[in-house]
Parts: sequence; structure tokens; C-alpha cells
Amino acid sequence: MKHLLAALALAISSIGFSQLPNGSVAPDFTITDIEGEEHNLYSYLDSGYAVIIDFSATWCGPCWNYHTSGVFEEIYEAHGPDGTNEVRILFVESDNSTTDDDLHGIGTNTWGDWTAGVEYPIADNGGSIFDLYQCSFYPTIFTVCPNRIIQQTGQATAEGHINFFQSGSCAPATMPNDVSLLQYLGPNRTCPETPTPLSVKVMNQGTAPLTAFTLTASTLFGAELITYDWTGNLDTYEMEIVELGETIFPSTSMFFIEVTSEDDFDGNNSVSETMNLTSEIATSLVRVSFTTDNMPGDNRWDITDGAGDVVASTAYGDMTENQTEYEWWVNLGTTGCYNFTVYDQLGNGGNIECDISTFNEDGVNINTIFTVNNNGNWTALNKGFLVNEVNMNIGEQFALPISAYPNPTNGLLTLQGLSSSTNQRVEIRDAQGKLIFSQLRPATGASWVLDLNTLNNGLYILTVIDGDRRFTESIVRS
Repeated sequence: MKHLLAALALAISSIGFSQLPNGSVAPDFTITDIEGEEHNLYSYLDSGYAVIIDFSATWCGPCWNYHTSGVFEEIYEAHGPDGTNEVRILFVESDNSTTDDDLHGIGTNTWGDWTAGVEYPIADNGGSIFDLYQCSFYPTIFTVCPNRIIQQTGQATAEGHINFFQSGSCAPATMPNDVSLLQYLGPNRTCPETPTPLSVKVMNQGTAPLTAFTLTASTLFGAELITYDWTGNLDTYEMEIVELGETIFPSTSMFFIEVTSEDDFDGNNSVSETMNLTSEIATSLVRVSFTTDNMPGDNRWDITDGAGDVVASTAYGDMTENQTEYEWWVNLGTTGCYNFTVYDQLGNGGNIECDISTFNEDGVNINTIFTVNNNGNWTALNKGFLVNEVNMNIGEQFALPISAYPNPTNGLLTLQGLSSSTNQRVEIRDAQGKLIFSQLRPATGASWVLDLNTLNNGLYILTVIDGDRRFTESIVRS
């Protein structure tokens, strides 16, 4: 029963959270093992070792099964200090409520003696490090490469772990000039004839300071898009986000960013992505329509601009009624390339209906940009569209004829054109969708002045609920 309760508590606490993603920089830590020896992660990495961290709990059945499989004993014997000396392994018991007796197999919340036959270090009370790595389940097993980059290698075979830490992407710096491209960071959707920014995370994987290199972006068929000459100063394992500049994609295409200057190792010189070119055309006036299923709080949506900034959004939990149609009118205000994404928190899609449509000044639907109708299991679906006409003149029968000014605002924001409804409310969310301001209107009338002096400078999403209707647009606090 105790195991069941602990597992249930873990499952509940795991909803909505996940560990540090692959490619993240590992946070440093120092921990003392049960023999009284200290272990500092970065000291091991700086010595050229890869480090495998096993976050487990004594009551966890899958942890015990993997722990007793002999995988880590095999790796440690062949590749630890008494073998090829390439790797260190740290077992971190991460549930601080367990005891030393549990760890040695004589407690009441354990599967057995976790120390029996183990030569690599075992540490207890590692809950703070478990949290530092944003872990949400047991076991979570990371391999940290000498360059401090992490990979969740999980319950792999001994061969699987060995192949990873011996691969070129996890090798310690040994060559003077080694530019490593870690990750593409730019958009993967754009519009025709639209300049699109490309950026990439770069690490100096060489032993000498990195002062210059050249990057070239090209399509799958070799057409060059842009070349960028970088200069600066990066020490070994230092990273920088490099912005190559903007380029125009002629069509939907896979593309590559590669190091084209002299380099001692070419196994980490390239990243790839697919750029999707949208064909959907819209005015700045769009309507989002969403019909919920039996889990209305499981969905949300957002609209981002060409720079990736959120200009309109909802949050999980905003929709509260089952089998109910919700509707939002958004005036994006400017021409340009936008992206609409609908999200499902649990990844099961559900029996929902959602579409985003665009309208002209007369309220006529001129294009349905995107439609979802019970589309199976998914966590996020999106579609890009190009706004080529600003439509600000909207009749009340089609959307709330509300204007918000001045925008940007230095603290006081006036809403003009409200109805006489007694059910008027304002919600303001930050760019990540978190609700930070909510206010019921104390009186009715055509205008309403909001005091936003408590907000920090930045971009926000304003939603006005006027009776059964909603109006959403982005505002800037300056």
C-alpha cells in the first residue's frame, strides 16, 4: 500500500511537468555519497569524463528492476576509473522521505538492498537535485557530456549508454578548432516573399579559443540562402546564439545550416530543419471558434507573429463548459506572417472542433485558414497565414467594436465602444499565457479606463468579455 500511495503521489505531481529537455546545459551540483565522499559534477566534466546520473527511489519497482539488471555495473567496470576511465556514474536516491534503512534493504519502503555489489557512488537525500533537473518520474537517467550538455539516455542497454558517451557529439574537447552546432532556434514556418530570420546555438568544442567561423544556410538541393561570418571570442565549451540574418524561402523546403570554414571535426558541423511556406491569405480580422469535448480545460490556442511573439492567446482552463462553443474575435492590427496553434494538454486530441477564419469589412468569411475536427491523438497542431490587409472597420454584429488606446500605453488604457451589458470583464495575460490582471467593470457605459501602472513594461494579451462576446488583442505597456 505504501508503494501504491507513493506512486500515486508521484503520478499526480507529474502532470504538466517534465525534466530538462535534451540539449540543455546541466546545472552544477555537489553531493556527498553514503561513504562520505563529495562529488562535484563540473569537476568530473572538466576532467573530460561523461557522467551518468540515475535519479531513483527505493520504493520504485522499475528503478529496482533496472538497478539490478547489472547495466551500470558492466559500464563502470569496463569504462569507469579501473577500466578505460571515460565515465563516472552517480546513483542519486531522490525521495528525501526514504531512510538509510530503505537504501540498505531493511526498511519498510524498499525493494531490497540498493548498495549490494555496487562499486559506483550512491548518494541519499538527493531531492533538491531531482528538482534542479526538473525531473517528474523515477527513474530518470541522464548522461551529461563533458561539454555540459545533457541527454536523457533512460533505461538503455549497456551498449546503448556506451555508444552515446563514446560518440563524437559527447566526446571531450581534444582538437584545437572544433565548431559545434547544437540546435536550430529560428522559426519553421513562414510566408511567401517574407524575410525570415535564421539562428543557431553554437558551442566551442575545441581546446583553443574560438574567434571566427563561417556559417552557410542552404536548401536540400544545394541552393544557398545566406552566409554569415562570425567573429568573437568563445572559450572551450562556451556557447552563443548566432543570428545569421534574414532570408526568403522560395518554397517549402528542408534546409541545412553548416560550418563552411576550416574545422577539425565535421561530425557536429550541421543542423537541419524544414521551413513550411504557407499559402493561406487573411485580413487582420480573424475569428477563433472552438467547441469543447468532455475535458474543456485541456485545450488552449495562441497566435504568434513572424518574430515568434504571442499576440493573442488563451490558457488551459479558460474554457470551462462541456460541449460548448466558444468564440474570440482578434484584430491583429498589422500585415505580416502569423502562426495559429491549438494545444491539447494531455495529448489525446479529444472530440473537439476548432477553426480560425478571416473576414472582410462587411463581416463576410473570406477564408477558413485552419480546421480541426476530432483529429486523433496530438499535443499541438498549427497553420501559418499571411495578413495582407488591415481590416479595422467591423460592425458590432460581427465583433465587439472596441478600441483600446493609447497602445502602447504608459499606464492608463481606455476601452471605447463597450455595450450596455452588466457582465463586462477584462483579463490580461503575459506572453506565456499566464493571467496577471483581471477586473470586473464597476459601471456600464461606452468607455472604461484601466489603470495598468502595476504592470511591468512589455507585451500583453488583452481580452474583453462583454456579455456573451469576447474581444482579444495585444497591448504594449511602455
